[in-house]
Amino acid sequence: MKKNLTLSVLSFLLLAAVFISYLNKTGIEGFELKFYDMATSLRDKSDARNIILIAIDEESVAKMGRWPWSRDKIAALLSYLNSPSSKPAVIGLNILFSEPENDKTAKLIEEIRNIYVKALSDKEIKELKKESSLMSFLQKAELDNDNDSKLALSLSSSVPAVLPMFFNIEEINGKVKEEPASFKKMAATVSGNSAPDRDPIEASSFILPIETLISSGSAVGHANVFNDQDGAVRKHYPFIFYNNSAYPSFPLAVALTYSSSTAQDIILRTGENFSLGKKQIPLDYDGSFYVAYANPKKFRTVSFYDAINDKVAPETFKDKIVLIGLTAQGLGSFYVTPTAKNMSNLEYAANSLENILNGNYIQIPQWAPMAEVSSILIIGLFSIFILPRLKAGTAALISASIFSALLLFSGYMLSAKGEWIRMTYPSFLLAASYMLVITRKFFFTEKKKELIEESAIETNKLLGLSFQGQGMLDLAFEKFQLCPVNDQMKGLLYNLGLDFERKRQFNKAQAVYEYISEKDPKYKDLSQKIESMKKASQGGLISTPGKAKEGTILVEGASAVPTLGRYEITKELGKGAMGIVYLGKDPKINRTVAIKTMRFEEGMDEKEMKTLKERFFREAQAAGNLSHPNIVKIFDAGEDQDIAYMAMELLKGEDLKKYASPQSLLPKEKVLEYMKLAADALDYAHKNGVIHRDIKPANIMLLEDGTLRVTDFGIARIQESSKTATGTVMGTPYYMSPEQIAGKKVDGRADIFSLGVTMYELLTGERPWKGGESVATLFYQITNENFEKPSVLKKEISEEVDKVIEKALKKNPQERYQTAGEMARDIEKILKGEKIAENTNNSAEKKDSHAAVEIKQEPKNISENLLTKPQTKEAQNKDKAQNPAPGNIKSEKQIPISETLGQKKQSAENAGADIEKTLPLIYPEDERGNK
Repeated sequence: MKKNLTLSVLSFLLLAAVFISYLNKTGIEGFELKFYDMATSLRDKSDARNIILIAIDEESVAKMGRWPWSRDKIAALLSYLNSPSSKPAVIGLNILFSEPENDKTAKLIEEIRNIYVKALSDKEIKELKKESSLMSFLQKAELDNDNDSKLALSLSSSVPAVLPMFFNIEEINGKVKEEPASFKKMAATVSGNSAPDRDPIEASSFILPIETLISSGSAVGHANVFNDQDGAVRKHYPFIFYNNSAYPSFPLAVALTYSSSTAQDIILRTGENFSLGKKQIPLDYDGSFYVAYANPKKFRTVSFYDAINDKVAPETFKDKIVLIGLTAQGLGSFYVTPTAKNMSNLEYAANSLENILNGNYIQIPQWAPMAEVSSILIIGLFSIFILPRLKAGTAALISASIFSALLLFSGYMLSAKGEWIRMTYPSFLLAASYMLVITRKFFFTEKKKELIEESAIETNKLLGLSFQGQGMLDLAFEKFQLCPVNDQMKGLLYNLGLDFERKRQFNKAQAVYEYISEKDPKYKDLSQKIESMKKASQGGLISTPGKAKEGTILVEGASAVPTLGRYEITKELGKGAMGIVYLGKDPKINRTVAIKTMRFEEGMDEKEMKTLKERFFREAQAAGNLSHPNIVKIFDAGEDQDIAYMAMELLKGEDLKKYASPQSLLPKEKVLEYMKLAADALDYAHKNGVIHRDIKPANIMLLEDGTLRVTDFGIARIQESSKTATGTVMGTPYYMSPEQIAGKKVDGRADIFSLGVTMYELLTGERPWKGGESVATLFYQITNENFEKPSVLKKEISEEVDKVIEKALKKNPQERYQTAGEMARDIEKILKGEKIAENTNNSAEKKDSHAAVEIKQEPKNISENLLTKPQTKEAQNKDKAQNPAPGNIKSEKQIPISETLGQKKQSAENAGADIEKTLPLIYPEDERGNK
């Protein structure tokens, strides 16, 4: 109760402050004016069709000379406008000529004439017979150089014209100067019903055009402009008082002339409104109205240079209101307005004139002050009596709703109705009251929160110690992080880091030490500990499942030799599709091995990790059961600290990819020999139920001793386990068989197809199918198009070799070699110089345990997308937009399991997605949810 009373008192004080600001139009008024500018800039109902601006702009000054110009140029433009074809309704010359033009030639002529007249009167010279002619000449010359008279003559022509003048708004001391009679007759009629408490603007003096121009019969109006408190111009003052008379503004004088009226026809009620015939324009208390500005460039503007040089059609000005003025930078006056940051005086006059002619102005309704005061009081009462008693969520919802409603109402009235209702004041009061209530409630409950937090800190500390005692160090670290790091917590965290080190989770230990260092860098030996952890990371990292950032163990730089299972880790050899390959040692038998580990992407879920781990051990199972001189040996596989690993034979050599380019081809006999050995190795694997599924030059190693190894059973399939279902496509696109592309269940004949592609590439330096802009193009070629015979590309290749490759690359598995042994025997015959049988597949009729392809229903997306002719780019893009492709091809870089010692480390970032890499394609959807 006491808390609510305090809030109510504070809300009342805030209400008083806002109300004072409203009455004085200070403080919050700045926000109100900015809101006014934003709302009125959205309103543009101006009709500028009858107003044309002739601008003395930068172009005119550049082409006609520096300003000020000789007034005969202005007179020339007025004479042009007075022509019948371009005669406007009225001309407003918005340039003040308050002094006669100072022309030296005119003065010289006048001086000569005066000297001559004096000489004649003093009889210093004899009278001439043609004295009258000389005097006439001098008088004519004087008239020709009198530009003021020329301008006055142009103004007195048939088109009515209006000129500007200025009032000085200063404090009036004593009696003011009497205005000329020609100017006094332009004053408006002030009604006797004017409100006595109004405060119109009064002037202390004035600046008129030269008498020559006023006497030409032109109307005159004041061109004074007044800024608001923030410097912007939002108002127009149609009248300024001088010596108890009200004189119209320049735009109002133009409007009067346009409507064939005079100032005497106006009835002015000071601070209320003025009437012109049936039209009545409301005024603010100071005798002004708010201008509804048109969008910039709404008024048609013509350059003075273009107008005087007849570059504008004369009909443009016919029966229009033509305003002439300065718009060049540095010459005229410019103002900040709601719609423009740099509006010229000429445009300001045009906007004010348009408002007067069309009644398009912003006004403050008579009921507005009552509505504004009522809103402030209602919001104040709500803030005092209701808001402090509401719950936080309810208070926020109600306050936001009222706040939005107030501003939307004000914005709508301004932009749609042209009526200004100040709702920023009650909106500000509501927002400030809400912040006051929330802040007060926050400080009131802070003490209770501190008590609760102390209890929570102790609970988290005890839980952390409990988890640490049970060996759950990650959970312990999480709980310790919820506690403030004081001296006691520093000790607990330091001991936790030591526990991480004992478990060889050195990067997690580093994270703990760095966490302590953020609070106290000088605590114990933290700097040495952190440096030791960093050195460890430089020696290589082994990823821990599901913890890409934290799951690492030290390889170099640690105090003890790191191990994985029983193997000691020496250094990193490279990175592959499945993970990182290390150089290791089996200390029991002192054998050097290659250790291949799993690598998981950050954020991988448990189900996906489990699937990949099963695939990893299937590789070990597949290759570990094989014992062949041309297949890499697997010694051991296991899991240590959630890290799956495989120990295998360490090979010293290089893969055959080096010899697959035209510049580095091996001799034909060597290629045939290596392909025979590879075929024998695959025949052995197939007989043991293992299908490689990714045969390519990069997966066949040529060792330093000249022997051959088939490596990387990373996507091998064990026939008996049937772990890979129909619809799963795995392999490297260039070497994939049609049945692999189709997602069918494959057998050893898929490896024979891939070996045929490999043999083709090693013999010719080219692939049988080149592909195109996408994998779909390559797949279409493999499944539908024929290839060029190797003997066409390389003349030294015999027809017998062509026969082997043609048979290996048959699109129908039934027409291919049914076993890799058959292919090896045919290659051996070629090496012996014997002929081989024609490509008739008699063996296809033989019963073979793995020869038949299990044909199941192909996934619809395969037949519709990969086995059809590729489309054009446009068609592909259109088809992608309408029918997203189900095969989101994701590539994994496939590196041989055994890497050459000293081989340069390969960055994981280089494992890019291109069609030369091993692709696991899942149709219609894999376990990651990719389609």
